[in-house]
Amino acid sequence: MQLNKNILSIFEPKKVIGLYVSQDTVDLVVLKSGLGGPKLIKFGQAYIYPKKDQHSGEIITESQAASVSANAASSKDEAPKKVKTKEEYIIEAIKKVFIENNIKPGNVITAIPSEEVMVRYFQMPKIPKQERETAVNFEAKRYIPFRMEEVASDFQVLPSKSVQNSMDVVFVAVKKNTIEQYLNILNAAGLKPVIIEPAPFSLMRAFNAAQQIDTKVNTAIVEINLNTLNINILRSGVPYIIRDIPLFEITAEDKSFEPVFGKILAEMKLSFDFYEKQFPSEVIDKIIIYSKLPLENWHEIVGKELQIPVEVGDPLRGIKVASGVVPARAAICFGLALRGLTEPFIDINLCKEKLLLYKKKELFLKAVFLEASLALFLLIAFKAFVIRATAPLTDELNKTLSERPKVEVNVKSDNIPDLEKIKNEIETRKYLLGNLISSRTYLTPRLEDIVKIIPKDMWLSEIGFEEKIDKKNQAKVARSLSIKGYYIIDEKTGEKDIINGFLSKLKNTSGVNNGMSKADIVSVKRIDIKGKNVSSFEISFTGP
Repeated sequence: MQLNKNILSIFEPKKVIGLYVSQDTVDLVVLKSGLGGPKLIKFGQAYIYPKKDQHSGEIITESQAASVSANAASSKDEAPKKVKTKEEYIIEAIKKVFIENNIKPGNVITAIPSEEVMVRYFQMPKIPKQERETAVNFEAKRYIPFRMEEVASDFQVLPSKSVQNSMDVVFVAVKKNTIEQYLNILNAAGLKPVIIEPAPFSLMRAFNAAQQIDTKVNTAIVEINLNTLNINILRSGVPYIIRDIPLFEITAEDKSFEPVFGKILAEMKLSFDFYEKQFPSEVIDKIIIYSKLPLENWHEIVGKELQIPVEVGDPLRGIKVASGVVPARAAICFGLALRGLTEPFIDINLCKEKLLLYKKKELFLKAVFLEASLALFLLIAFKAFVIRATAPLTDELNKTLSERPKVEVNVKSDNIPDLEKIKNEIETRKYLLGNLISSRTYLTPRLEDIVKIIPKDMWLSEIGFEEKIDKKNQAKVARSLSIKGYYIIDEKTGEKDIINGFLSKLKNTSGVNNGMSKADIVSVKRIDIKGKNVSSFEISFTGP
């Protein structure tokens, strides 16, 4: 993954907004590109659920928030209040974090939590690009416990380093109702997501920018949240295993891993053993541990227990921080903002269809604006031309009026024959134009008929069709149809027999020879293509 560092970033710095909805907070990161690399210019964080009180600083969990709202709604002393849903809490928190940081809602890069996403790694025979999507989706059915119609998916193909003529595939899927619910939340908050990726990929990007990941080293990223454990094992920089394990014992009040230390350690060993069984000649070389809760010396204990070097994930190591900005531990959000400033190693976007709609809408609005601007410009130009063209006539008219006799004279018009002549010419042209329009033909029916009758071993290389008014007789339309192609020579059948048969079928189809009475074989030539006897031919239809 390379940072986009170039001299243009000095004159046209790019700002990217990363937004992540975690279990208890909404995190916001704004990064700015520059010659020296990305710079953190704004960071914001808002709790999704309210605090128990203003002094304790402890937050209410999702279930506690629902209970508080329900009690408030059933209180006899107060008027009934509407019970807020989880989605409403999230929308309020998103709006709050944008307002508090004086940021206008707009395009954002965001992520779906790991537990909501299915990430699968598999190998396939090397397939041409134009056929990959169909083949990968068919293969993915073996790994996804849902029908493909029920999920939104994306994949990245990487060249295989272990098997020749094969490719590694990282396939990502999320249930459509999950991502639609998330999109509805973001849209309700006034945001337009341009990229949605799995949260583990964002975490990888943040630690890669901090130079904590080496593609030559097998690395395990262990993320510990309030109630989930995510283990992501990278092989050559590619996520080979991603596991999500529930941890119900940790609470915000504990602020310690001690109650679930044994479970976390056991799950790590289980994941590492599974990996090493899949690749007997390889081992886990390094562990990166990351958590919003303070680690203290816990990572050192893990290193001693597993006998593997352990680092604490530090996303800020690869980012400059603007003065006055105090960032919290929000590595996923940093990785999201970096997605807009770096070349993604794994280019996954779960909202490509939505982004396509955004782009179509933008292109439509741009086209309408350009057409309106062009029409206005032409109107102004036409008006200027008319004023300029009529200026001499106006001067001449004024001069004539000033020199006319001062007596009144009745002058009868003598231009009626001329007007009649002009009228007759217009009527004649109108009649000719009507005949031409009524006698026009179309290329599409011809192509449809040609496709139906083309022989098995024949392919066409060029079709040309022209329809124009006859210069000698404007009431007639001259047409010409040229068909060029090749066919494999069958020794049992003569070359001319094949082309004559094809020509005969063409003549008998009303769609092909419509408005053309003459058909000729222009040329038939025998050529050799890769050891095969092939004939090239050209057929011409002309008329009327």
